[in-house]
Amino acid sequence: MKWLEKVFGLPTEASPVEKVIEHLPNEGEVNKVYEARWVWYHTILAVEIFFTNILLLAILVVVSLK
Repeated sequence: MKWLEKVFGLPTEASPVEKVIEHLPNEGEVNKVYEARWVWYHTILAVEIFFTNILLLAILVVVSLK
């Protein structure tokens, strides 16, 4: 949209994409955030799998007792 400003002299607002790009953190900070999210995601996933295994074990016990 800068061409519009140059040709017509109209002030234009920065696009949302340009605003996001300006506020991106440094490369090292992005990696730290990614690693932290990766750890939390996999921790939650492990807890869910643990509870699923407990539920399956309970179902196995109930079925075997009947």
